[in-house]
Amino acid sequence: MNSVGIDLHRKRSHVAVIDDEGTETLSRRITNDPATFLELLAELAGDCRIALEATYGWEWLADGLQDAGYELHLSHPLRTKAIASTRVKTDAVDARTLAYLLRADLLPEAYIAPRELRDLRDLLRHRVALTRMRSALKNRVSAILAKNGVAAPYSDMFGPGGLRFLAELKLREAPRRRLDSTLALIAASAARSTGPAARSTPAPRRTRSSRCSARSAASGATSRCW
Repeated sequence: MNSVGIDLHRKRSHVAVIDDEGTETLSRRITNDPATFLELLAELAGDCRIALEATYGWEWLADGLQDAGYELHLSHPLRTKAIASTRVKTDAVDARTLAYLLRADLLPEAYIAPRELRDLRDLLRHRVALTRMRSALKNRVSAILAKNGVAAPYSDMFGPGGLRFLAELKLREAPRRRLDSTLALIAASAARSTGPAARSTPAPRRTRSSRCSARSAASGATSRCW
């Protein structure tokens, strides 16, 4: 059984292979392409199990390796560094360290969530990001009004009445253009965060258990609701 360590980076990565005897049989730097990884692994004699660090952008490679039928182990970055701290730090050393830790069953592993759960987490994070962006844009509208001495006549300046007031507000050309572009971005972010299905379909009533499940899915943790 070959133990493979992959030190993943943005454009190129380093692959190290340790055989059953503990000998490093391969150390190679390759481009980040799924076919290139699979071709390299196909050259190895015997079965392989692979250690990949949970670094930025690890998901695409993990999905490709698992789809190809390889046994994948996701290394926990902080715990791995605590165990394998070294003065000499290169990509080749990091890949070799992952392979040796995997061979010795000392690799601190992180949970590999199913692809569907990761997609749900990303969707929730995306919605949170759009909501924060929309709040920041609304604050910019308030700043434009304050700089031009305009008092807000509505408690909700982004309801129907407030938006009508903002659209008809007479301002100098420069602040008027800033206001128009900001309002356009607010409308676009609102459309993206809700989506056509959410706008046309009534939201189901949320129970305490459903709210708990949504928070657990977003954080990736198992929690209990009382």
